[in-house]
Amino acid sequence: LRFDPFDSNNIFEDNYFSAKLTNDTIDVSNKGIVLGSTFTQEVWISPSQKGKKDQLLIGDIFPDSKNRPPTIWLSDYGKTIMYGFGTGSSYYSTTVDSVISTPGWYHVATTFDGTNYKLFLNGEEVWSTTRNRNLIPANTSIKTIGVNFLGEMDDLRLWDVARTESEIKADMNKRLTGSESNLVAYYPMDVNSDYKLIDLTSNQNHGVIKNVEVIQKFSSNDCNAADGTVSCPYPTINSALDDAKPGDRVLIKQGRYSEYIKRFELSDIKIEGYPGHDVMIDGTISLDSQWEPYNHNGHSIYKTVIDFGSLSQNNLMPVDSIYSVFVNGRYMIMSMPVNFKNPTDPTTGNPNNPEPGTVFDLGIYSPVRNDLGYQPGTLADLDTLEEWSFDPGTSTLYLYPSPGYIPTSSNVRIRTGKVMVSLKDCSQMEFRNLHFFSGSIKTIQCDHFVVEDSKFSFSTDMKANIGNKVYRGEYGILRNCVFENMNSMSPWTFHANMYPLVDNVLFQNTDWFRGTANYPNTAANFRGSYSGGDIIFGTSVWRYVTVKDVFGAGITPGYRSLVEYSRLENLYELIDGSGVQRNGASATLSTTRYSWIINGPDLNGIRWNSGCGGTYADAHHVVSVGNRRGFRLKGDHHDALHLLAYDNATLDVSLAGIKYCGPDRSGPSEPGNVNSILKNTISENGLDCANVAACKAKYEADSLVANGNWLSTAYPYYGDGHGWSHVVNNLANPWLKTRDKSDEDLIEKFGINPWKNNQIQNYDFRPKKGSVLIDGGVIIPGINDGQDLTFNHEPSYPGQNRKYVGAAPDIGPYEYGDSVYWIPGYRYPHPSVPIPSDGATDISLEYGLAWNYPYKRDYSNVTAVVKVVGPGVDLTETFQYPNNVLFGNFEPGGIYNWSVSVDGIDGGNWTFTVANKVHPLNDRSVDLTSNSNLLGYPKSNLIVSNNRMAFLRFDIPSSINSSYKIDLNLVPEKIVTLNGDIVLYKYNYNGWDESFSTHNIGLVDKSLLTPIDTISSLIADSLLSLDLSAFIDSSGEHSFALGIINVGDSVSFYSKEKMFFVGASALDYAQKVSVWPSLSFSKDSLSIAYDIPLEKEWNLISVP
Repeated sequence: LRFDPFDSNNIFEDNYFSAKLTNDTIDVSNKGIVLGSTFTQEVWISPSQKGKKDQLLIGDIFPDSKNRPPTIWLSDYGKTIMYGFGTGSSYYSTTVDSVISTPGWYHVATTFDGTNYKLFLNGEEVWSTTRNRNLIPANTSIKTIGVNFLGEMDDLRLWDVARTESEIKADMNKRLTGSESNLVAYYPMDVNSDYKLIDLTSNQNHGVIKNVEVIQKFSSNDCNAADGTVSCPYPTINSALDDAKPGDRVLIKQGRYSEYIKRFELSDIKIEGYPGHDVMIDGTISLDSQWEPYNHNGHSIYKTVIDFGSLSQNNLMPVDSIYSVFVNGRYMIMSMPVNFKNPTDPTTGNPNNPEPGTVFDLGIYSPVRNDLGYQPGTLADLDTLEEWSFDPGTSTLYLYPSPGYIPTSSNVRIRTGKVMVSLKDCSQMEFRNLHFFSGSIKTIQCDHFVVEDSKFSFSTDMKANIGNKVYRGEYGILRNCVFENMNSMSPWTFHANMYPLVDNVLFQNTDWFRGTANYPNTAANFRGSYSGGDIIFGTSVWRYVTVKDVFGAGITPGYRSLVEYSRLENLYELIDGSGVQRNGASATLSTTRYSWIINGPDLNGIRWNSGCGGTYADAHHVVSVGNRRGFRLKGDHHDALHLLAYDNATLDVSLAGIKYCGPDRSGPSEPGNVNSILKNTISENGLDCANVAACKAKYEADSLVANGNWLSTAYPYYGDGHGWSHVVNNLANPWLKTRDKSDEDLIEKFGINPWKNNQIQNYDFRPKKGSVLIDGGVIIPGINDGQDLTFNHEPSYPGQNRKYVGAAPDIGPYEYGDSVYWIPGYRYPHPSVPIPSDGATDISLEYGLAWNYPYKRDYSNVTAVVKVVGPGVDLTETFQYPNNVLFGNFEPGGIYNWSVSVDGIDGGNWTFTVANKVHPLNDRSVDLTSNSNLLGYPKSNLIVSNNRMAFLRFDIPSSINSSYKIDLNLVPEKIVTLNGDIVLYKYNYNGWDESFSTHNIGLVDKSLLTPIDTISSLIADSLLSLDLSAFIDSSGEHSFALGIINVGDSVSFYSKEKMFFVGASALDYAQKVSVWPSLSFSKDSLSIAYDIPLEKEWNLISVP
């Protein structure tokens, strides 16, 4: 038997070091043995020499010791033996100091012959006393074994005679039969079908096992005792840990290990799955039970009556509960009154278009966390496929199986416990290359605890609601792990752990119920207190973290934490929370950088909150799109730099002045964010920053642009100048909320699905060529100028904050033309996250392909080999980490295949299809009588009328040659008056734009015009195509203009800002690309054979 300080849920007993008795005992009071005037007590023990100072081996504990039966104690943490008995009037005991010097197995025996009361150790007499001469023990039975004992115990014997030394020595290593003379109790530590400790004597005083673990010893003909060698390996993880010494490495071969690991004060052990092996630590056991068909309310289901005693006996642990059921490895659902699809199947939906019938669609509250008037798992609610119910009164398990998952005696496994690995005071314990299945980890006060290269599945379930938690200690590490398919509790918590690290971790499908707010989190990573003035923080770091497809929020990273390269996407939670949640104290001196928070429609992207906001928080290079708010940043003295926010329901960037009580967070309310800085940031749906100097005049372009900020909008009601060219029209290929909506929703709103042939989401947030965002920002030392400066947190590696490309930094989180495109989130073991996404269409003819490197602890000398094959392209290029952008020129309409291999590991094959057209870099209707800067307002049309011309600036890719026919495509919006022709001009000014520069179209010479065609007939909303092949003789920039001939004529064409939108206050819009101006490229059957650059002269010979 093993006695330890863990309770029935494998959790360390909170009261273990208190005066209270431990829960680990054997109760033998049912037919308690009364030892008389002579007796012998024997037991094998292996004391851990830890735990409580005084530990009972056998006897009983009475507040009044005078009635105590013959009892053997350990004192001085297992080194000293005390033995004695009460007579009814007094208690007489003897203490033998330091008789057990070191941990190990010892045979302890006491004998009393009426005169001599002796102590034997390993068969040798070590002490004898006559203090109890002529005394008779009180008429009190022995009731208890192992109270407060910490260690292992075996082969306990009670005799009603004083045995001799030779008799003790002769039998102590033998197994008895139980029928020996004068043997009144014998416990060889076997259990029966009731999971009781068997007394082999005729008394059959079987012991009730309370929390004590039954341990097996293993041997074979070839292996007397396991020693960890190849020829004699340990059969279980626990058996290896029993012998492990500090510095040992326990290597585990492939297999499923149904074990509960509980360790106290074990240190410096590495537990690892053998390289290349699938090693599962499994919290389930096989259910060997006979199933029978059963009709339940007209449903054909199955049932079985479980013999829990037999299960307990076979698995050497008490089994009386069922928390989860698996059939052929597939998860079954506790019956619920609300039916839903099996939540372990990967969802095809998202928060804007949840998959019908899933937990994400139904938004169910947890019946365990909330009083909903029912509990899961009742038979009355068993009415759909893959549900189960358990009746503890009859020990009957019911199952409604789906085809292919009919239960048998060999394919069902059940979870019977909550915590699978429990450690207390275990420093430098490391777990690697393991699959933790259907059970959680809980550690207490374990320094340098590491879990790495591992997977967690089903850690928690509806009623198995104790989550993975590292409590107290310091330097906890969770690295390169995957969490999936769990609910009811946070998938991982560092609580009061100093200096925790979460590095390269994927949390997917880790919460199924609304309102639970089960964030992966760090909490209370400090010592001391604010009020005491002695607070010390242990910085928390969250790096390369992905949280996706959860009915939860994002992460709460802890006090003064660093969050970087994290990706939080498809967050379904419906609470007042956020993707990255920091309250006032934890916001102070925190850093959030290089991260995406995408598609949490009811959440803030990033929030710095509290009744009194924090101070000096940094956020830079962060994308927050598709959320309720983008950035909700309360407090003061914050730096908000290089942020991108759009497609959020309310405010994109809010540096609110509310809920601030001064730097110490304890004074009276005062205006917040007065000292905060906002630079190089893009906001679509409004700016809430009245106290921030950079945006007090947020509708005045000069004021905002001076700090590199850009306020964009998609909506025509901002056409009065309170908003500039919409952000999505300035980005290469960004994520768009409407792409995530259903066909039905889009058709209802817009009349058509704008993305019918282009539904795949892309994640390219770089400025597109020609965007006003390029070079529009300001220099910020240490953030965008290449300097490695330390702010709240130092750079994670040299050159992390890269220097800008071009004349000045770009606005937003990415630089146009950079050779590195940072991609946040979990890094898979192989190259991943292709940019553009696999299968993407309408990709620009000039495009920088990007990818994410696989995870490595050390990226020194890491190289990537990129192969691209398609029309006109067959190349292989090598890149040195961190460079991950291949700039390519592609042919119109071409389908390209590409792949990335990093150090020999391939990421698979990806494809994309190139567009057959280009849209203008700039298009603008200009009043010729004005001479002022014209910013890129979201004008949806190009008006051509009196003194007003429309200018269009295109860039022809180098992949276009003379074999292509080039058409200018325009769609008229309105024909107010057209009595004459519209003239198409070639505009001979290169480099004009809509930025704050001397090249602004409102300032440059607009007379450099050459007429090349006229248009005499227009039909509103009908495509007009003009062949410009003869006028485009080179790649590069080409500009055109439209003007009227007759005074009084007025027409308009759609511009590249034309959108679908819903109402003046709705937030749904989509780019109406079909009516945008474009240059399209096509080949006829003859010209396909002639691929001649535009710059070359050529003559086409007539062919009969």
